[in-house]
Amino acid sequence: MSEALQGATNVQLYQLRALIDTMLADPKRTAAAVAELHLGQAVQFVDFRSGQIRRGKLIARRGEQATVLEDQVRRTWKIPAVAVEPALSPRDETNDSYQPPPEPAARHDLRGFSVGDKVTFDDGNGKALVGIVTRINRRTAGIGTTDGRQWRVDFQLIRHVLDV
Repeated sequence: MSEALQGATNVQLYQLRALIDTMLADPKRTAAAVAELHLGQAVQFVDFRSGQIRRGKLIARRGEQATVLEDQVRRTWKIPAVAVEPALSPRDETNDSYQPPPEPAARHDLRGFSVGDKVTFDDGNGKALVGIVTRINRRTAGIGTTDGRQWRVDFQLIRHVLDV
């Protein structure tokens, strides 16, 4: 393709680029590209740095972005879904089905606490306070202290109180 464009002027190349960018941004084109991709599928894409066609396996898709694991170098690429297409020729693959990576473990800090637990934490001045967990949120716990105050504390700052 580059040989065919060698004789074009800069303005012509820029005009061609604007036309291509407009066509690639078309929502219908994006929706069609996303619809034909599925996890584990053998795909090909263009390395934007060198212009070479590369092959890989689709390992994730989020919205209009695809994550491809390149076969030869075991490198992942995050690229627009319109830049990925199913591989043209069947490859000699084993019948191993794609196994997505396991989901990230839930935050350990959150699991260790529940409503009613007796906990300790430091206030902003370094003073240790003791209280009871009254509420569990995504990132914080509501804690009622013995002096009647309510605190909202990040799980990383809370420690269990062991009664002996």
